[in-house]
Amino acid sequence: MYNPLLQIGGSALACPDVTRRRLLKSMMFVTAALALPALPPDAVAAPLSADQKTTLFRLARDIYPHEGFLDDTPYQAVVDAIIVEAEGSPAVADLLSKGLADLEERSQRIYKTNYTAIPKPEEREGVLRSIELTDFFQKIKGGLLMGLYNNKELWPKFGYDGSSWETGGFIDKGFDKIDWF
Repeated sequence: MYNPLLQIGGSALACPDVTRRRLLKSMMFVTAALALPALPPDAVAAPLSADQKTTLFRLARDIYPHEGFLDDTPYQAVVDAIIVEAEGSPAVADLLSKGLADLEERSQRIYKTNYTAIPKPEEREGVLRSIELTDFFQKIKGGLLMGLYNNKELWPKFGYDGSSWETGGFIDKGFDKIDWF
């Protein structure tokens, strides 16, 4: 085992427990800890207001619109899951709070109204296109992607029969059977 000697005030002290690997490992953890944002130990995410929750729901319906095809239940389930995640994570709560504020600010600047009050879906889409590269939008879009399209209960509505690799792949059962596209 490698035993480095430390020079302290001209005298050498043996450190039997210090190895190069342990030293590098410790330095890596210290560096990682210093890179984390400092949060007070009692930091609690502020809950979203009713208006923010309504905006989040409208946003979810606008990102993946299936009007007249899917009811509100699957969208609400995704929004609720994101809200629960935000309640347990100050970082996610901050992302939602700032993202919703940015969305409302853009809506006010462009249409002089709140996002949910913009009457035309095409106009709301224009506002969404202005934020589509933000972390906030990607967070909501990712939650919806998994919450809607990876939901086995919704697969029949989309005309998807499920995984096919177990049965040897898709056999032409009529790919034109979906009527919603």
